[in-house]
Amino acid sequence: MWDVFLSYSRADRERVAPLVDALEQAGLNVFVDHAAIPDFQPISATIREQLGRSKVLLAFYSAGYPHRPACQWELTAAYLAGWHEQDPRRRVLVVNPEPGSEHIHPVELRDARHWPLPTSPGQLTAFAAQVRAFTDRLAGPLPILASPAPPAFSPRPRPLSSPVFTGRLTDLWHLHTALNSHDAPLVTSGAATGLAVLHGAPGIGKTLLAREYALRFAPAYPGGIFWLDVSSGAGHGPATAARHQFRLGLAGIATDLGLTGTDPDLAVHRALRDTRLPYLWVLDGLADGLSNREVANLCAPTAEGRTLLTTRSLRYSSLARSVELRELEPPYDYELLTARVEPSNVEQVTAAKQLSESLGGHPLALDLAGCAAQQHPFTELLQVQHTPGQSLLELAAKQYPPATDWPVGLTRALLVDALDAGPLPLDVLRVGCALAPATIDARLAAEVLRSVEPASSAVALRRAKAGLSLLRAQHLVHCPDEAPDRFLVSPVLVQAFAEHDPNPARTAQLRAAAVRLLADHRSTTLERGAPNTRAAGPRRELSMPHQHRATHSDLDRMAAFDLQTELVLRIGTQQLEPDTGSLREALSSLHSLFEFTRSTLRQYNVGLSEPSRPHAVPNVPGLADQLLNGVLRPFLTRWHPLLQAHESARPAELPALHHEQRWPLAGELRTALAALSRPMNAVVADLATISGADFGLDRRSTSSAD
Repeated sequence: MWDVFLSYSRADRERVAPLVDALEQAGLNVFVDHAAIPDFQPISATIREQLGRSKVLLAFYSAGYPHRPACQWELTAAYLAGWHEQDPRRRVLVVNPEPGSEHIHPVELRDARHWPLPTSPGQLTAFAAQVRAFTDRLAGPLPILASPAPPAFSPRPRPLSSPVFTGRLTDLWHLHTALNSHDAPLVTSGAATGLAVLHGAPGIGKTLLAREYALRFAPAYPGGIFWLDVSSGAGHGPATAARHQFRLGLAGIATDLGLTGTDPDLAVHRALRDTRLPYLWVLDGLADGLSNREVANLCAPTAEGRTLLTTRSLRYSSLARSVELRELEPPYDYELLTARVEPSNVEQVTAAKQLSESLGGHPLALDLAGCAAQQHPFTELLQVQHTPGQSLLELAAKQYPPATDWPVGLTRALLVDALDAGPLPLDVLRVGCALAPATIDARLAAEVLRSVEPASSAVALRRAKAGLSLLRAQHLVHCPDEAPDRFLVSPVLVQAFAEHDPNPARTAQLRAAAVRLLADHRSTTLERGAPNTRAAGPRRELSMPHQHRATHSDLDRMAAFDLQTELVLRIGTQQLEPDTGSLREALSSLHSLFEFTRSTLRQYNVGLSEPSRPHAVPNVPGLADQLLNGVLRPFLTRWHPLLQAHESARPAELPALHHEQRWPLAGELRTALAALSRPMNAVVADLATISGADFGLDRRSTSSAD
């Protein structure tokens, strides 16, 4: 039996030699493997066997250690073996040769037994003595060989590990820490919820990372791995689609567990509660648009479960600890591209590097291009990538299905959230695509928009930031943490947008405006006037809808924009889908519009006046009065007391939501809420004529007959 299994990067071989000598001089048996394990290869049977015969793993945790797959295989195996003893840190020791500890993952190891790098003879002797004292207290080897069978996957078969998984090992540990932060409260911040949100751009590798985590960390979840695909289907709202997919998944889990009965939800809940074993509950592909309560209803049903949620939406990251996936950094992007086929000569190496750079570290694109390289040289693929009218991704996807499920028409699937975002975010995206790969700021985007639709500085900047915020919420642009008003569009998304642009003429107009602004060599500032598009003669404002530019002040436009933005996010304009959400929360959301509207009018020094006269130009005070007194007050005056009376009769043991669902008038209120969308959308449309911002609402729906 070995006392110590030394895990280290082969680049640190010379630095670990004095440690080995000191440990052996202290009478310890040390296993040191000098054979380099190639990338993309797991721990060999020999290494696993020797690790299972060792009392403790000693990790030489240099800055390069977390980037070596073999090291992470060893560390993960030893760490998870400790789960069988209720303390994974008991079997892992760390030597940290770096000045800081931020590179050490999992974060729990920063709270474990570790030493700085001993250098002097005295330090080496003391270090070896401490390790000897620690190992003497351990009765036997790591319980790797005695580990139970891997936990079952349900409702789908156990997946295969990716043969080219690279550059995400640190993310795996971040994810494990987020899911199990309650195990190391002294070295993590925030409340432990048992929920981790894995979010990122389309094709960035969220599902693949979740799958690799489930495979590699499966021993931590002896109760099972339960994988539920809750992604939206065509023609369904996010909540309806998620609930439908969730029910299908629950039925499959119930079948796998041998459960019978008419209520799979209750049966699965009881079965997991009775086992009292930790399990992993994966919600894969949750779309944006669900309320906090709706998300909570999809999470693990018992306290033993850890919920991993993958999503493109940034909004859910506020619910729990989150891990954001970003593009692969060098050299991992090149490693992924060439993992299956190494370039055969200098010319191919150069082409592969250029292709890797042109794909911007996008994992799905790199993987597909790497698959295509098995039949086509990198020089040919590089030319296809830069040939107008051709899509390297579409061509590769037809021959080599992606590692995770993607629909036919891959590039459009990458762009679907952008196409549904509305005209304003699309315009900001167009500006970003026109200037890619440069990182630009919201002020420059505002200048470009203002050059084609004249507006004041404040209104243009507010619109640009609003569009940027909506794009960021769906990970359609990358904003640096230190500069949230600056953004970059990935090369893959730029190319996808060029293929599926719904309005190429608008794109050409904005691209030309951006080029003119940059060519003018003037400072990009919102303090100067709107550019004069005429070569000579007096400046003339472009005609805008209802001539609102001439009849409304900047304060009116900003107030209208704030009200408009708030309204499009509320129940009424965003309808409550059947059998979802809380009616009380819906009414409370509508009631809060009273205070928001009043505070907005006060902020911009706009008075609440009489309603606008018929056929008059809409104004902010009149529209505010119409919203509060003409739409909301009659609705709430009727429904609030009726719901309140029903709530007052709720038995103490019955959950509030269940009691609400039994209300005889619940269906009628839902119908009334759906009908409320017409007058509220009419107010939004009138506000749009003042603010100049169109959020893509169909104005015909505000006035057409049933």
